[in-house]
This record gives sequence, structure tokens and C-alpha cells, in this order.
Amino acid sequence: MKTRINDFEMYYEDVGKGPALVLIHGMGGDSTEWAPLIPELSREVRCIAVDLRGHGKSEKPNQPYTQEMFADDVAALLDTLKIDKAYICGVSMGGFVALKMALSHPEKVKGLILIDTAARIPAKSIEVGARWAKALTEKGLEAYIEAEIKDIFHPMFVRRHKDEVKKFADSMRTRDPTTVVRIQQGYAKSPLTLEKDIKKIKAPTLIIHGREDEVVPVEEAEFMHKQIPNSQIAIIPFGGHAVVLERKDFFIDALLYFIEESEKKMKKS
Repeated sequence: MKTRINDFEMYYEDVGKGPALVLIHGMGGDSTEWAPLIPELSREVRCIAVDLRGHGKSEKPNQPYTQEMFADDVAALLDTLKIDKAYICGVSMGGFVALKMALSHPEKVKGLILIDTAARIPAKSIEVGARWAKALTEKGLEAYIEAEIKDIFHPMFVRRHKDEVKKFADSMRTRDPTTVVRIQQGYAKSPLTLEKDIKKIKAPTLIIHGREDEVVPVEEAEFMHKQIPNSQIAIIPFGGHAVVLERKDFFIDALLYFIEESEKKMKKS
């Protein structure tokens, strides 16, 4: 489905009934990242998987994309769908958007699920991003895809799940390369520096992170857990930057349990 908000057309999928859960993809990705999980999740919750501005089937305005802009777009979509509050789940850059939602639109956030993400841009992430960019500019798209997959997936997962890795690689070939450029322009315009602000987050928060994440170091998850008052953390052994796919069953169980327990606590209060 598509709807016009904040001067662009936004694509989203809306499946299931129950507490609303917004699913936000990573940089350059789209709502199809959640396709393997939605059939299970939508049995218990209402899944709203979005294509952020400039991604997937959403319109791609020619402008810098800031994290504030993404968060405002998600908030506007909730208004359009007449959803007062929702659980906001984001992976990698989608986690940045989720954090921004909790800080800029706290009245709309029932809870946060932060996956393989951070409250700032780690030096390690900048280093990895530069390596991907170098592969793209010097050797082309296939070299870039190979470099990114090597860093995103834990080798233990790759060893036995080559079909799933291939699907991910195929999806990368459909991405618009200008999107990442506009996101980088957005970072230059409005840097991601939320490490002091996240202490203000009051929403219950679940942090899930791969212990061997090569893109966002696990220390960033541990830092957020210490700073966000009402937070829980799950560090996944042998998990990379794609624990949503690598540990799909655990992720579904943890997320649904978190939502169920949060709903119980809200009813009691």
C-alpha cells in the first residue's frame, strides 16, 4: 500500500491484528527484509513494514535524508493509519530511526526494539563503510556486494544458508545507489549523536545484538543498555550484523515475548 505523507509517497505493508509493530529496515534496504518473519509475527501483532523515504517502492525525493526526517515520516504514517502508539523495531540504521522516534515522538512509542544498532556512528562502522565504497568505486557492484555480505553475515550462518545469502545479494542488486549518497549527505547535515540523549528514553526497550557483529561493535549495544533506563539486552553468540535472519526463531520469540510482557505491565499500571 502507498500513502502520501510529508510531500512524498510512502510504501508500507500492513498485516495482522493486535498491538501495532512498526518494522524499519536498514540503510539501502526495504520492507522485504522482514518478509521471512512477518508470517509468524502477524499471528500475534499488527506488522507495519515500511519503505523509508528513498528506499524500495517509496518515492525518492532528490534531497539529503536525515534520521529526523525518517522518524517524522514514520510518525506521520502512524497518524495516517490512526495508530496512537506502536512498538518501533529497527535494525541497523532503522535502529537510529527508532531511537529518534523515541526522542522526538515519545507519545507515539509503546516500546523499542533495537537490533544491531547504536546511538552514534562508531569508528568501526565508518571504516567498514569506507571499505564497501572503495570496493564499489574500484571494482564495481559485484565486488561491493561480496564485501558487504562478508561483513554482514557470520561465517557460521553463511556455511549452511547459502540460498538465504543469495536472496540477500539479489536484493542488493535492485537498490538505488543514490539513496546511500543522500543518507550520507543527511549525516553531514545532521550528525547522529544520541549517546547523551538516550538517557531520556522512558519506553521499555529490548536490545538485540550479534556478539561478532563486524559492522556495529557489540560494545555499542552494551553502552545503550547502560544508558537507557528501562532496557533489556540479548547478546547473540556467533551472531553477525544480520541476527534477524541468522537467529530468526529466537528473534521472533524474544520480540513477541517482549511485547506481551509490556502489554501486561501497561494494563496493570
